[in-house]
Amino acid sequence: MRSRLTVILAMVTLFSLLTSLQVMRPAHGQLILVNLKVKIVKVERQFNRLQVRVYEGGNKDVQYVEIDGNTKFAYQNKEVSYNRAWNLFKPGMIIRVKGGYTMSVHVKAKTIYM
Repeated sequence: MRSRLTVILAMVTLFSLLTSLQVMRPAHGQLILVNLKVKIVKVERQFNRLQVRVYEGGNKDVQYVEIDGNTKFAYQNKEVSYNRAWNLFKPGMIIRVKGGYTMSVHVKAKTIYM
C-alpha cells in the first residue's frame, strides 16, 4: 500500500513539473501563409504599407500589405533595395506578395515581386 502511494505521488509530481514547463514556453500566433497577385490601390510609405485589392478574384475589398526591414523585393527577377522598391511602387501596379496574415488580418510581406 505504501509503495503504491509513493508511485502515485511521484507521477503527480512529474505531471505537475511537465505542465509547468509547458506554461513557460512563449506562445506565438499561427501564421497563415499567402501567395497573392494584387493590384496596388494606394502607397502609404509613412505607415510602411500598401493598400491593395486581390487582382485574380472578384473580391473588391481593400487589404493592407505591411512591409518591414525583413521584406525582400524583386523587380524583373532581380533583387532591389528597400528604398528602390518604394520608388517603384505606383497605384495600379500589379504585384505578387508572399508572406502571411498577422493577428490583425493584414498581410505581412516576406517577398514582393514586381
